[in-house]
Amino acid sequence: MPKGARWVRSDSFDREMTGGTYSGAFYLGPGTDTVYFDTTNPSVAASSGP
Repeated sequence: MPKGARWVRSDSFDREMTGGTYSGAFYLGPGTDTVYFDTTNPSVAASSGP
């Protein structure tokens, strides 16, 4: 993580991004435009493509 980063996060954003299928947290460093995603054993989404 960048030195001096100030991380912000949102439980509702986490739920929307993970679809509630696994636990995970997204952290945003607005001063550095850095995103950090923390999760354990995420599942792979089923492909909807050809």
